[in-house]
Amino acid sequence: MASRTTLDGVLEALPWASTWSRLALWKRRAIKTVVAVVALILVSSVLYHYVMIVFEGRPQSYGHSLQVVIETATGTGYGSDSPWESPVSNAFVAVLDLSTFLLVFIIVPYVLRPVLENALSPTLPTSVEKSDHVVLCGIEQQRERLIDEFESRGVDYVVIVDSEETALELLERDVPIVFGETTSAETHRNACVDAASAVVVDTEDKRSVSVLLAIGAVNETVRTVVLVDNLEHERHLSYAGADRVVTPRHLLGRRIVERITTEISPARSDSVGLGSDRSMLELTVFEDSPINGRSVAEVETETEGDVAVLGMWKTGRFVGSPEPDTVVDSATTLLLAGSTAAVRELEERTYQGRDVAPTVIIAGHGVVGSTVRRGLKRSTAECVVVDIAAGEAVDVVGDATETETLQAAGVESATVLVVAIRDDDEAIMVSLLADRLASELDVIVRMNDDDNRTKVRRAGADYVLSLPEMSGRVLAQEVLREDLVSYGRQLKTIRIDADPYAGRALSDTELAAADCIVVAVDRDGELHTDVPPTFELRGDEEIVVVGRDEDVDSLPG
Repeated sequence: MASRTTLDGVLEALPWASTWSRLALWKRRAIKTVVAVVALILVSSVLYHYVMIVFEGRPQSYGHSLQVVIETATGTGYGSDSPWESPVSNAFVAVLDLSTFLLVFIIVPYVLRPVLENALSPTLPTSVEKSDHVVLCGIEQQRERLIDEFESRGVDYVVIVDSEETALELLERDVPIVFGETTSAETHRNACVDAASAVVVDTEDKRSVSVLLAIGAVNETVRTVVLVDNLEHERHLSYAGADRVVTPRHLLGRRIVERITTEISPARSDSVGLGSDRSMLELTVFEDSPINGRSVAEVETETEGDVAVLGMWKTGRFVGSPEPDTVVDSATTLLLAGSTAAVRELEERTYQGRDVAPTVIIAGHGVVGSTVRRGLKRSTAECVVVDIAAGEAVDVVGDATETETLQAAGVESATVLVVAIRDDDEAIMVSLLADRLASELDVIVRMNDDDNRTKVRRAGADYVLSLPEMSGRVLAQEVLREDLVSYGRQLKTIRIDADPYAGRALSDTELAAADCIVVAVDRDGELHTDVPPTFELRGDEEIVVVGRDEDVDSLPG
């Protein structure tokens, strides 16, 4: 049978190629099968005719030879030609018999499979009727992270997908989709882009410009946010109509740089301003930190009550509102809030004595790793880049999951290890190995799957940033106009409207049952940070809440 690729190329080159492409898959396969079988019979009959004359010495008409081959293919017998005397003739006929047997098992599934799949598979929707909704054009980077966020918030949306497999997966989750080519204006028209509130483009970088132009052909004024791997095409995307170009990997890399420079520069702070001279901070405790070995109550007392310990990461898990006698050790990261001056003073004391010219090992030199390396160029840090592949900026070539590679990079004397490997399982292995080789090493890890955060913390990571969470926060801020305090931290901090909780005390609201922490309440422009469970909400306030993304997103308001 002719190859599928070759036959497709021939058929598509014919004048009626457009009609051919519109035929159902099973019809195209049936036509190709008929053409291939006819060609095979004609070639086989010519060979059989030759064999009968040369090896059997029985000249006969070509028509008779064709008849014999057809009889063989259909299994109806051989008539007067059998038996054959020559070994070559018998071998040739045996091959014809076997080919007939194999053709049945090849052709039937080839032709009938699309028919069965089409009959058993659900029909993929190619249009919707919506307005004031968000259109997700592809889910290349986000996968289903933003979908989960929209559903938790009750945001109306639709996803445009051009992969049948992805479309079927989303349909199983009851996700509204439009199946069609992402670069086609007709597809965007079918997704009601002309009535949408915003469009998020999450396709391959090279396709994004074409997607934007297709969107512009339907609605030139709709707000468009584009997710890309790198910024080399940012100008093209802006020219094509993008209102905002987001590069989550670059943002994550820059956040890691901020984290490292804070530890080595006394003049910089990693705290987040909440307003009214109040700040919040994620504080990593090291072996030589003054608060190592102190209880939570002692940490708060030393700041004269100006700083409160809201929670802590310990043994891989986040614990909100820890008990006063909980001991703070070098495996702890604290979540603090209080007056800006007190938070800053505690941060300085904790990082006092840290190496001001540290060695930073960067495992993985992709987008995140290279962003960290470039960001630390102007600092006092010395970077050692480790990657599996050689490169101009790579100092140690090798597998970071192996002891010899990390030792060659100087892990025993290094200050910080940035694990920027794409594979989460390998990143967990690197963290575990580094923790055993140098327990005082500050291990900062990038994760691609939210579910792996606890595992990598248990493996020895001190600071974990999730790529899907960060990109989800940025998109929520851009598309939903979410009042996000900061997107680059381990937990999500957001201001929410108090209207759904009006007339109730905090202890009587959903906030009390949620796995979140109320940091402050902004009332009449004044930030109240001492908010007991009996604090009654009027409904016109803003509540500052911190917690895991999925917990915060589930809150009303």
